[in-house]
Amino acid sequence: MLWVALPVLLGLSGCSTIKVVYNNSDDLIYWWLDGYLDLQDGQKQFTRDALNDLQRWHRQQQLPEYVALLKRMQAMAPQDITATQVCAVTEDMKTSFVTLLRFVEPAKAQLAAQLKPDQLLAMRKKFDKTNKTWRSDWLDPDAEGRLRYRTKQALNRLEDFYGRLDKPQREVLHTWLSQSVFDPAVSYAERERRQADTIQTLQRIGRDNVNPAQTQAAVRGVVERSFNSPNERYRAYNHELWNENCEGFAKLHNSTTPAQRQRMLEALRGYEADFKLLMTQK
Repeated sequence: MLWVALPVLLGLSGCSTIKVVYNNSDDLIYWWLDGYLDLQDGQKQFTRDALNDLQRWHRQQQLPEYVALLKRMQAMAPQDITATQVCAVTEDMKTSFVTLLRFVEPAKAQLAAQLKPDQLLAMRKKFDKTNKTWRSDWLDPDAEGRLRYRTKQALNRLEDFYGRLDKPQREVLHTWLSQSVFDPAVSYAERERRQADTIQTLQRIGRDNVNPAQTQAAVRGVVERSFNSPNERYRAYNHELWNENCEGFAKLHNSTTPAQRQRMLEALRGYEADFKLLMTQK
């Protein structure tokens, strides 16, 4: 959905710190990876070099795409919009992210071939830790508690762009989320499937001593199955949820006032200016 995808695209929820975060993204991603893999010896420098290459490529290749996308969104912001338009924007965001994953694929494959059993164990422990938090947020509460949590998240993200949502918009949001097909049990099952797929694939790479081409193909397979789950029920559920969210966001945007849309427009212009500045930096 747009109010989720936009902060993901931009990397944070406010443009005031985006330059600092972006310029330090290689370090941030490094520490995130190290938290999962407990990087060892030569893996550390290899990962840092790969992340430096990624940032240079991203600055040159993908930031211009973000600027173009932001211009499209600015043209949409003052107008009523359709679910089809929202889905088109989020699909372009997804395509951009897949392109990024393709770029890092060779480096990911090289790192995957270097991982040791104790590092895969560390990854499994990290998965278990994050899963515990996810269950606490989404599975443990009752339906009313989950709705409150989801509504709070949505409000925080939406109000970053529109400012405070008034009663009409909050009613639209409540209807959208309260009638949603979102099922945390289905989402959690897919989360566990992806984690198991990742670890099993990495174990096969280490056990079978496959060549670099086979390793890269295996890594790509994990990514492809993440975007196109082998679970038919999940695919149908995810497709329905995707379309529902496009429609829900369109209805919410169409309920906003001219002043709220102007604030959205100004926020998008701010991001565009920041990205243009980042494109000129090294």
